Amino acid sequence: MKKLILFFSVLILAATGKGQSLDYARDQFTLGNEAYMKGDYETALNHFLEAEPSTEGLAINYNLGNAYFKLGEIPESILHYERALRFDPSNEDVQYNLSIANDMIADKIEVLPKSKLQIWWKTFRYSLGPDGWAEICIALAFVSVLLFLLYYFSHSTGLRRFGFFGSILTFIFLVLTYTLAVSAENYRYAEKSAIVFTDKVDVKSEPRGGSVNVFVLHAGTKVEILSQEGEWYEVEIGSGAQGWIYQDELRLV
Repeated sequence: MKKLILFFSVLILAATGKGQSLDYARDQFTLGNEAYMKGDYETALNHFLEAEPSTEGLAINYNLGNAYFKLGEIPESILHYERALRFDPSNEDVQYNLSIANDMIADKIEVLPKSKLQIWWKTFRYSLGPDGWAEICIALAFVSVLLFLLYYFSHSTGLRRFGFFGSILTFIFLVLTYTLAVSAENYRYAEKSAIVFTDKVDVKSEPRGGSVNVFVLHAGTKVEILSQEGEWYEVEIGSGAQGWIYQDELRLV
């Protein structure tokens, strides 16, 4: 396994109101790191789980994934690596560890190939994350206002022309970066996927137990959720195959 994230500065903390205090969560996170480095993975996991209700983000999920992996709980490990990627899809450490965990599950699904344009767009869209694109939006909004003020108050024809066209161009880039920020945020919270947690699951042709089995999945496999009907999820795997799985067989990413 690659390096454990040790610096709490990269941990995103969020108060839950009813949860533990942020100070307690920070202490548990630190104790978890110390136990992990000593090879006491069970203790490390317990500390990370104590911190989890008051935290969210890359670091806590990455560390939970590492601890579960060391304890041989591969589906749990994959679940938390996938959750970590929600916050930083381009993180190479998480991607590497996730690939190792995926090599240890039963299902070897051939993923449908994507075009170079799709790969480039996904990489570009998530390169800065929603927070990074939002910061650029704020900066562009500030520059756009300054350029408009230059156009409005300047008595120089050249400066007025520069301010006018500059503010329009900056506003166009502002709209584009806002779109990227929303898209990246939707990837984090709106797009639904899940991990199979039952040793063996019969995927059904319809959302009912007596329907035909279309294929079989095993613990640790990731599925994309297309829709929900009652207690059943319509899912799709990387190969494009689709079917229905009872909700208790899955854990949402």
